[in-house]
Amino acid sequence: MYFLKEHVMYGFDHGVWMMGGWVVMLAFWLLPFVLLFVAIKGFFGRSKPSTDQSALEILEKVYASGKISREEFLRKRDDLQARPPAGVP
Repeated sequence: MYFLKEHVMYGFDHGVWMMGGWVVMLAFWLLPFVLLFVAIKGFFGRSKPSTDQSALEILEKVYASGKISREEFLRKRDDLQARPPAGVP
């Protein structure tokens, strides 16, 4: 009976939590770092459209990929060709 009392008294009776507690603590400390890494990678990993391409070239690529219809392509193309290029008064 003395062993049973000492067993409970010194905290050996934690059951399942004692076995997996280190996993919970590891996740608790690593999760913020993982989230920070993913946020930074997502922020700096975004691809920006190249400034070398004209708006018409980008529109042609979008049309070629099938994201817009022919009518929408023609309407936007005519709109782009009617406007003077950026920086021209």
